[in-house]
Amino acid sequence: MSAPKQTLTYLPLVLTKSSASRAKRYQMLFPMQEDGKLGPVKYDGEEFAVPSCGPLSALLRRLVSYAVGASAQTQPVCIAIHDLMSEDEEAVVRDAIDLAGLKDVASLVRQSDAVVAAFAQSQGSKLLPEGVDERSVAFVDIGVSHGSVFVVRFARKTAEEGASPKEGDATAEFLYQCCEESLGVRTLVEALLEEAKTRIEAKYKCSVNLQSKAGVRLANEAVHALKHLSMLPDAEMNLEAFMPEGPDGPEIDVSVPLTRNTLETAAASMFARLRTVLAEAAAVASVEGVELIGGGCRVPAVQALIKEAVGEAVPLRSGLDGASAVATGAAAWAAGRRLTAAVAVSSGGSGGLSLEELAATREKESRIEAVHSEEVARLEKRNTLESYVYQVRGWLSGKDGELLKPDVINPFLDKVEQWFEDADYAEEPTSFEVYSKKMEEAEEFVKAEGAAYFEKKVKEREDHEKALAKATEDEKERRKELGMDFDKDERHMKKEDRLRLAAKNKDEGNDMFKAQKFDDAIRRYKKAIEHVCRPELVSNLTPDEAEEARKIKVSCHLNTSQCYIKAGETASQSGGKNAAEPYYKKARTSCEDVLSLDESNIKAIFRRSLCWEKTGELESAMKDIKKGLVLAPEDSDLKKSQERLIKLLERQKEGQKKVFSKMFG
Repeated sequence: MSAPKQTLTYLPLVLTKSSASRAKRYQMLFPMQEDGKLGPVKYDGEEFAVPSCGPLSALLRRLVSYAVGASAQTQPVCIAIHDLMSEDEEAVVRDAIDLAGLKDVASLVRQSDAVVAAFAQSQGSKLLPEGVDERSVAFVDIGVSHGSVFVVRFARKTAEEGASPKEGDATAEFLYQCCEESLGVRTLVEALLEEAKTRIEAKYKCSVNLQSKAGVRLANEAVHALKHLSMLPDAEMNLEAFMPEGPDGPEIDVSVPLTRNTLETAAASMFARLRTVLAEAAAVASVEGVELIGGGCRVPAVQALIKEAVGEAVPLRSGLDGASAVATGAAAWAAGRRLTAAVAVSSGGSGGLSLEELAATREKESRIEAVHSEEVARLEKRNTLESYVYQVRGWLSGKDGELLKPDVINPFLDKVEQWFEDADYAEEPTSFEVYSKKMEEAEEFVKAEGAAYFEKKVKEREDHEKALAKATEDEKERRKELGMDFDKDERHMKKEDRLRLAAKNKDEGNDMFKAQKFDDAIRRYKKAIEHVCRPELVSNLTPDEAEEARKIKVSCHLNTSQCYIKAGETASQSGGKNAAEPYYKKARTSCEDVLSLDESNIKAIFRRSLCWEKTGELESAMKDIKKGLVLAPEDSDLKKSQERLIKLLERQKEGQKKVFSKMFG
C-alpha cells in the first residue's frame, strides 16, 4: 500500500493539456512531459493515470468540509476561476464540482468578479455614499502567472430594477477588461533570468541549462532579485559554486549586479504592452482611484506607468490583497452580495468527460477515498498507542510514579516497544484491528497494575474540583456584594440619590485601587460614570449639580487611566511590550475622556504622554509634554519626561540613519 497522502502540486497547470509555450515557461520549476494524462499515480498496489478533475474534486470536498456546520448542511459554495481559464479548463472544473457532489450548491465566478465583490464588501456603505449615484474604479492586478487590468463602474440600483435587500443596492459594470499571461510577474522573472543567463554565458564562456539544478537555483535567485528591486534601486544575484568552469571544473561563484534600469530594459516589451493596456483602460472612463493588487504592483516601474496613464492626482490604493481578496469576494458573492453574474455551472455532457467517464471516475475516486480513510485511521491508531506508551513513561518518572509499580510496568512497556518495531517492519501492514487490540491490552494492564496510582489521581481531581467550586461561589458572593453582576443600574431614583451613589462608587473604586484590585476599581469607576451620564439625570441637573457630575467623571476617568497604566506595567514584566500595549491604549483613551471635559488637566496630559511613549509614539508623547509645560512650566515630572524623550528621539533618529545608510549606502 502506498502512502495515503501523495501530493499533486501546481494543479491549475494540469487541468487540461498544456500548450507548448506554457510548458516551456514552467520547465524551470519542474520537468514537464505532456501526454494528456495526469500521472501515473501509484496507489494501493495499482498504477494508473487520473483525469485532473479527480484530484480537484477531492480538494473541493476537503475545502467545503471546513465550512459544514453542526447541521451537516452544505452552504452555498462560490469558486473563483482566473480570467484566462479556457473553455476546456472550465469544463474540468465543472466535472470536479459534479464529482464532489456540489452541483446543486456551487457557483463559478471569474477572479475579476470576485475582486469586485471583495472591494464592494470592504467599502460597505462608502461604496456609494449619500449623494453619489455612480463611481468608476480601476483595478490593476499583476499576479505571478498573469496580469489583469479592468475598469468598473459602480452604480446605484433604481427601484424599477427590483433590487432585493440581500442583493444590495449597487451594480457593477465592467467598462474595460484585459487579462494576459505576458503581464504577469513571471514575465519579469524570465526577463531577469534571461539577462543573468546571457551575462554569465558571456563572461564565463559556458552554457547555462535552465532545466538543470543550476537553472532552478538561478530562477529562484531571479525571484529574490525582483523582490529587492521592488524596494531598493539595485540588487545582486549571488550564487556560490554555481557551475564548473570548463569540463573539469573548478566550480565558480557567480555574481550578477542588477538595477531597476536593467529590469526595465530587459522587460521592455512587457512594460510597453502594459503601457498600452493602461492607456486603453484610462480612456474609457475617468477613474477616482486605482486599486493595486498582486506583488507585481510593488515594482516602481509598474506604478510609474499607472500614474502616467491616470494622472498624478488619482490615488493608488493597496487595500486589497491578491489571494485573500479573491477568497473574500467569492465568499461575499456566495453570501448574496452579487454585483455581477456567475459563470454557468452545468453537469454531464457540458463538462470535459462524458456521463460514462464521470461515473467511472467517481467510482475510482470513491475507492481512493476509502483506502485513504482506512489508512489514516490505521496510522492514527498506531500513533495513539505509541503516545500512550510515552505517556505512561512520563507517569512513572513523575509524582507518585512508584504507585504504578515501575518494576512491573517498565518491562511491559519494553515489550510493547519491541512489538512496535516488529509491526513497523512487517511484510504486511499491521491492521487497524491489531493496533486497537494491542491498545486495549496495554490500557487494561496499566490500569490493573497501577490501580493505587489512578485511585489517588481521581481523589486529587475531585478535591481540585471541589476547591474550584468553592472559589467560584466565593467570587459570586464578592461580585454580588459589590454590585458587579449588573451591567446597568436601571432603577428609578431621584437625581440626588444618583449623584450620591455615583460618589459612593467612586470612593469604593479608590479603596480598591489602594488595595491594587485594579479590575474591581475600574468597574466601580465605570458604574459611577454611568450613574451621572443617564439621560434623565443629565437633562435635569442644576448648574451646581452639573459641575459636581463633571468632577465625578473627570476623577473616575483619570483614576481609570492610572489603573490601566498599573496593569500595563504588570503585563510588561510578565509578557513584554506586546502584552502591555492594550492596557496603555485603554489608559490613553481614558486620558482623552478627561481632556474632553477638562482640556488643561495636567495629570491627564502627563499620563497620555506616558501612554504614547510606552506604545512607541515618541513624537506624540513630546507634543503632550510641551503642551503640559505651557500650562505648568515648573512641573518637575513634565521636565523629567521631556529630558527622557529628547534622548529617546535622538536614539531613534540615529537608528533610522543607520538603517537608511545600509539600504542605500
